[in-house]
Amino acid sequence: MLFCTKKTMDLHNHTTFSYDGTNTPEEIIENAIAHSIDVIGITDHQFSIGRDISNYYKRLLECKEKYKNKITVLIGLEIGTRPYPEDFNPKDASKLDYVLFESLDDERAMDLYDFLDWRRKFFCKCGLAHCDIFKMSKRYDVDMIQIMKKHKLFWELNISGNYTYYYDFLTNDKKREIIKNSKIPMSVGSDTHWIEEYRYKALRRANELVRSLGNPTIL
Repeated sequence: MLFCTKKTMDLHNHTTFSYDGTNTPEEIIENAIAHSIDVIGITDHQFSIGRDISNYYKRLLECKEKYKNKITVLIGLEIGTRPYPEDFNPKDASKLDYVLFESLDDERAMDLYDFLDWRRKFFCKCGLAHCDIFKMSKRYDVDMIQIMKKHKLFWELNISGNYTYYYDFLTNDKKREIIKNSKIPMSVGSDTHWIEEYRYKALRRANELVRSLGNPTIL
């Protein structure tokens, strides 16, 4: 169920299950605990995991149990759209807490309408990672907010520093008001690949922003 929360979340993190992840799931989780994060999500790259998704799920399920008295651990997956992975069966995501579809706003990404058809095959919570939905509205001449509502997609604020849409959102009163009035579900993610570069101050600011807007989250 989607609702507003006072919990501090970080729902985008990579571990050694990803080709570009440096830390183990346990190290990512313990780093989150050390920074007083309430909910941590692991979202390794689907193309790195490949057919090892059952072991990935098993390992993170063990982490859920191990740390349950210290932090809430959510099991996610980041799935590419440039192009989408034809060898991935959406049924493999059925046990996950959520999936993130990355970079749908990229010019190399799959067509929006093809994506929406594909999204229907997923039965866990689904979100758009580091995606400028305002740019997509112009590109396709559509109202992305209404599309996200219809197709039950949440929107990630990615604070990694690699995506300009986030900084634009921080400084654009009109866009923040649009999102506030839309009440589309939101998440916040650090997109961490190495805990030594953990941007926890920016993460906290983004969580405070979501709370101030009053938008529901996936927690």
